[in-house]
Amino acid sequence: MHDQNRDTERSNKFAFLICPKTAKHFSLWTLNNPKWLLLLTMLIVNLFNGSIISAANASDIESSLRIKAASEIEVKREYLKHIISQQERLLTSLVDTPFMNAYIAKNQESDRDSLSELFLTAATINKYYMQVRFIDAQGQEKIRIEQSSNDSAPVIIKKAALQDKSRREYFTATQKTPAGELWHSPFDLNREQGAIEQFINPTYRIAHPVYFDGAFSGMVIINLDMTYVLKYLTESNDFLVYLVDSDNELLIHPNPKKSWSKYLPGRSKYLQTTALTLENMTHSLEDIFKNGEGIRIILREKISNEPSTKD
Repeated sequence: MHDQNRDTERSNKFAFLICPKTAKHFSLWTLNNPKWLLLLTMLIVNLFNGSIISAANASDIESSLRIKAASEIEVKREYLKHIISQQERLLTSLVDTPFMNAYIAKNQESDRDSLSELFLTAATINKYYMQVRFIDAQGQEKIRIEQSSNDSAPVIIKKAALQDKSRREYFTATQKTPAGELWHSPFDLNREQGAIEQFINPTYRIAHPVYFDGAFSGMVIINLDMTYVLKYLTESNDFLVYLVDSDNELLIHPNPKKSWSKYLPGRSKYLQTTALTLENMTHSLEDIFKNGEGIRIILREKISNEPSTKD
């Protein structure tokens, strides 16, 4: 009883500190040991429940982010798949045309002119074509249609300007490609006379070997300008988008000054960070490009207070 009176007295003293004028009418709950334990238990439970709710909310946000990223990647993959498969079909149709068979069989100038006109028509109606060429079995260009970078109409290049391509990788690789199959190039920047063009042209090449009587007789190759394709692939309201190859070379970075690290000096490779490791935030594109580069698309959540990637 003596201890209880002392606890009550101490509680009233505390009440006086809170409200001196009403201390004699106000009595705090006497906090004996069992009540202290109950209060502490309630406090711990509330904190624990709060942490569970916070963790659940964070998990929901991360799950939503993953779903959104996976959906966006799938849309981009389907778009890219459509573009590349369309170009493959068009290329095959150029090889299978009767004009090609006639030119290979007879090697007459009239047949070359007819084939040139067909290539010119294909380049005119396809905005992605930078070049359409027929290269003979010795690696010499015989037909070259070129699409100017200033959006003017494509033109047939004169014979005097046609080049020997026998040492280029796309020629030697296509020489070894079986009949009916296609060769796909690395994703790179267009070159003329062995040097990267000053005006950057992201380029992807697809080549189709031409066989006559079972022998390699040349190839048709298209150079695709991937500028518009890449623009679509990297546009996103919610994510920063990267294209990276299996060697961690950056093809596309949100900051254009960091893109094409494999081909332009002074540009660093892609560095993995914890912000880019979430599942469903990355996906291989190898099944579409089919060029052995192991290109993958990576999405990173945009953060409003993050420094600009263009800095």
